[in-house]
Amino acid sequence: MTKYEARVKTDFGEIVVNFDSIEDLKTNIDSLDVGAVSDVVSKKFEAILQKEVRQPKPGFESIYRFTPSGMVEPIILPDSKAEKVAFVLFAYHPEGATSEQISLPTGIKDVASLYLAHASYKKFWTKVQEGKYGLTSEGFDWVNKKIVQKLKATVHKAEMKSMEKTEPKSK
Repeated sequence: MTKYEARVKTDFGEIVVNFDSIEDLKTNIDSLDVGAVSDVVSKKFEAILQKEVRQPKPGFESIYRFTPSGMVEPIILPDSKAEKVAFVLFAYHPEGATSEQISLPTGIKDVASLYLAHASYKKFWTKVQEGKYGLTSEGFDWVNKKIVQKLKATVHKAEMKSMEKTEPKSK
């Protein structure tokens, strides 16, 4: 039996590495093919693996969340279609999003040709890798300073109205 164990939390579970000395730990870690372990475990237990649901950015919980499958689920959306696209890209940031990941929560069909590839919006978003889009720094600022503030104000007004309805009226 070994003296020590190191536990490493991963996307697919926890890896336990047993060792008696630092040299033993280094040898065990070097000999471990993490990619192969991940592939084997993920494929074998794919149907039952419990993935942690991604959380929204702190302070944004009242305007969007993520589904267990990793899709953005807006609680409230801006009015304009361009703002909707930017808002969803903001939720996925710093990761990029595919046109499908943008289209589904916004309800905008042909989002790639109408918005993502359109020259008018080039300053707000860009292709970050093949098939994925992300916000430019100007787009991030636009969402953070303008769009999100409007959405939070709308949520706040709705909460205030809801509180007024539940509070007893004074005589």
